[in-house]
Amino acid sequence: MMVARLLRLIQITQWTSTLLLAGWLIGWQDWPLAATLAAALILPLWLHAQIIALDFLLAHWAGSPTPPAWQRGPAGLLKIYLRELGDSIRVFQWAQAWRANRGLPGENLTAGIKSQKSADSAISAGPIPVVLVHGYLCNRQIWYPMAHWLASRGHLLQAVVLEPVFSSIDDYAPVIDRAVRELQQRSGRERVALVCHSMGGLAARAYLRACPDAPIERIVTLGTPHRGTIHARFASGINGMQMRPDSDWLRTLAAHEDEAFGRRFSVILSHHDNIVAPQSNQTLPGARIIELGGLGHVSLVLDQAVWQLVAAELGR
Repeated sequence: MMVARLLRLIQITQWTSTLLLAGWLIGWQDWPLAATLAAALILPLWLHAQIIALDFLLAHWAGSPTPPAWQRGPAGLLKIYLRELGDSIRVFQWAQAWRANRGLPGENLTAGIKSQKSADSAISAGPIPVVLVHGYLCNRQIWYPMAHWLASRGHLLQAVVLEPVFSSIDDYAPVIDRAVRELQQRSGRERVALVCHSMGGLAARAYLRACPDAPIERIVTLGTPHRGTIHARFASGINGMQMRPDSDWLRTLAAHEDEAFGRRFSVILSHHDNIVAPQSNQTLPGARIIELGGLGHVSLVLDQAVWQLVAAELGR
């Protein structure tokens, strides 16, 4: 997977650079060995912490007003930052980089059922099957904890890999369509649902524009910049440019939609999203809007209360 290789390359470069720096400090600056090695180990995590802090500062500067019910004081904001930092390190420096080929729970849900007849019956009577659609510079491993939770409740799952990484969002429509058709075949169900994070929600809309008769029952988006985000001004690739606020691509996409189209969507957003700013740009006309606070962009995918909301929306 391209994202996994890119993340591994970044980490290897960081660790190599810090070890070379440590060697220089020990050999030429007479730094104590223990202190130097500790600094070398901490430096990559410190750099990650600075990036997340800059994300939050930009999101605050460009953000929409936070409703009173979701406002937090300094201690609360620090808690949000620390949780997002931990979740981001877990996802980007471990799961997506080094566990990219791991299968997701729910992709082989019937393995423990003794007969095919029993398996077919369980699937046809169970919760709606779900295609999981990740976001920008991510891969399917961001879904692992949620996939485990959904699978334990009977959802048959299929996760896509949106590549090429920096391609047009329109190029992901066939990827989603293949996953939908495969999940239909595996489950024997006529219709399936989409659960999408970040750019994945825009890819779902592009898919529905390309395939208006797609067999999709419901779409749930988490932290999707439906009307763009200022952070995309610093993103690479065609898809990065497409996610800029008021981009030609977003305006063209919206021109093909109406409120009836939006009613197929459930939008789950956080007023403390550190990647989508203004945060109100996560809304979509006609969609069911579920507002949250206290969660950053990656934390939205890893929060169990959010999983419960997703399950409830899938069951509507």
